[in-house]
Amino acid sequence: MPPAGKRGKYLGFVAHELKNPLATALWSCDLLKRLEAHDRTGERADKMIDVSLRALRRMRRLIDDFFTIERLLEHGYELKAEPVAIKALVDFALQTLAEKDGFDTSGWAVEVGAARTTGDLEMLKKAVRAAIEHMARGSQKPRLSIRADESSLSIRAEPPPSPIVPPAPEERPSGDPAGAVLGFALAASILEAHGGRLEERDGALAVVFAGSD
Repeated sequence: MPPAGKRGKYLGFVAHELKNPLATALWSCDLLKRLEAHDRTGERADKMIDVSLRALRRMRRLIDDFFTIERLLEHGYELKAEPVAIKALVDFALQTLAEKDGFDTSGWAVEVGAARTTGDLEMLKKAVRAAIEHMARGSQKPRLSIRADESSLSIRAEPPPSPIVPPAPEERPSGDPAGAVLGFALAASILEAHGGRLEERDGALAVVFAGSD
């Protein structure tokens, strides 16, 4: 298990990252409260509500990712060992990235076939989604190529993020507008709990599943 110091760094980092979206949400709500009743349904009010919702969603994601990592580090989950189709993991990731994050995934090349792994379906969904999102957000005009074999999933972006494997969250600039800065750490933690890992291979990000060399 990583030392307590590493977990403490995550906690301090998340607390720092929450300050700006919290201030934004409070500022917007305070302005809304000051508006006359008839102005609270106008265009200006709608913009403030949207700003607040984006800030709150960013906060929720940071908190959810942090506590999931914490529980994994403390072995707080009873992870299932069930057969999982890798296609189901990729399909879930592409659907949520398109519907919730506005990515145009229609031009991405996906070849995963019938490859399967073993693990906790819901956790592996989170890991693969976070890994694909990391590659998409790190590319200026994301066009991804996703391929699978029996042991791993290869995610390639053109142009690729630099670096493909990012530094620790606390070593990166703050203020990620999507609250996704813990995503890579979350994916890595989930895969490690399953006996897998994330690594760079020939300019692509490899999601290596359990039982792979």
